[in-house]
Amino acid sequence: MKKLRSLLCFLLCLAVLAPLGGAALAADPAPFLLAVRVADGGEREVRAYEESYPGNIYLSLADLSQAMSGSQGQFRFEYAGTDNYFSVMTGKSPAAPLDRGAAGARGSVVYLDYTRSRLYCNGVERRYYTYREGNRDLYMSLTDVQLLLDMTASWDENGVLVLDPYVPFAPELKDLQEAGYFEAIGAIVLGDADTGEILYYKDGRRALPIASLSKLMTYLLLCEAAERGEISFSSGVLITEESDRIACSADGMISMTAGTTVPFTELLQGMLLASSNEAAASLAAYAAGTSEAFVEQMNSRAHELGWASARFYTPHGLPLYAGGAIPAKRQNEMSAMDLFKLCAYLLKNESRITDITSLQYANLPTLKYSTFNTNTLVYNVPGVTGLKTGSTDRAGKCVAVSLPITRDGETHNIVLVLLGAESTALRDQAGEILLRWAQDHYAAADFRRAA
Repeated sequence: MKKLRSLLCFLLCLAVLAPLGGAALAADPAPFLLAVRVADGGEREVRAYEESYPGNIYLSLADLSQAMSGSQGQFRFEYAGTDNYFSVMTGKSPAAPLDRGAAGARGSVVYLDYTRSRLYCNGVERRYYTYREGNRDLYMSLTDVQLLLDMTASWDENGVLVLDPYVPFAPELKDLQEAGYFEAIGAIVLGDADTGEILYYKDGRRALPIASLSKLMTYLLLCEAAERGEISFSSGVLITEESDRIACSADGMISMTAGTTVPFTELLQGMLLASSNEAAASLAAYAAGTSEAFVEQMNSRAHELGWASARFYTPHGLPLYAGGAIPAKRQNEMSAMDLFKLCAYLLKNESRITDITSLQYANLPTLKYSTFNTNTLVYNVPGVTGLKTGSTDRAGKCVAVSLPITRDGETHNIVLVLLGAESTALRDQAGEILLRWAQDHYAAADFRRAA
């Protein structure tokens, strides 16, 4: 088992430490045939690519389904043309193999589009970055294949990829840390929000840019203002000039016109699900008169609650340029540990936030806008109830996640804060690994709390 874990960790590092988000294949990507052996099946060749760097393997799901045919982990992979999505059905016999022709040999050129294609596993939507070959095939990173199909992979001494569907995907965090898997992430805190126990920690006390995770603090102040009777969740909110400007900029998300009125709840959903900066600006002005006054309240309240690392300049997380001939670019900052405490505080005192952040989709009729949840883990990990994603050039890719886990009749609200990942794909992948580890931790027969 120890050898298996070591092989798995080596495999994960090869698959993930190379840049995952936004990188493209070479101009003329050439496939190669990778030998794959299934634990309870035979050995076959599967089309694969090395994306940008050796060892960063992407596998053809169409070929993989053929390779796993008749095994414990067999699955059917096909494209639903009328609805424009790909489907994986575990336990089903594979569809007819694709007619690859001469394209199956090394050196052949195939055009692939790097995107989040629509993918459903057993009828449930999942979101992974893949390379799409038209309407024929998807190529998925080796690590994500293990996550999707819940199996382990390793390399044998001859360079054959061995897939074991009998062993669920369950890497040890200590082994991944020692292998360097988390080095491309700025900070991580994984813990129990109800007890305060920390299950995994990396650079959690260093203040880092948090981008749109700032909106969690904005939400807290809005709730507290409503509880004091200063604002109402059932009212309309006047769209400000600031929101209008943001909506027309590169940072705009939803079209908004100054002077119009939008229901509070629509702006709240836009802020938390679509990460609308313009929605956050108008909500802040509604609660405090101006965004600047609201930011003062954000800083004051954070320090009052003991979150000393917090430093806010805007209510939405966009940078603020200070005046001057050489303007300074300031960004909201907070440590992962203080963000963990903020999430725990919200789940305890303002738990209705998850009524919004657990949604996958929402419709904002007044704004004529339909949105989806930017938090991929809401789709990929059953039970996730939120909370927020964030991204700027300096902040990298960030996420704060909540996941209730029940053990012996007791619910533990697990919170993961991950800051400064180098790509969205890495953020999502590492987040899923960490949450699955937490689920395994609480499900273990010899369960014990972290020291």
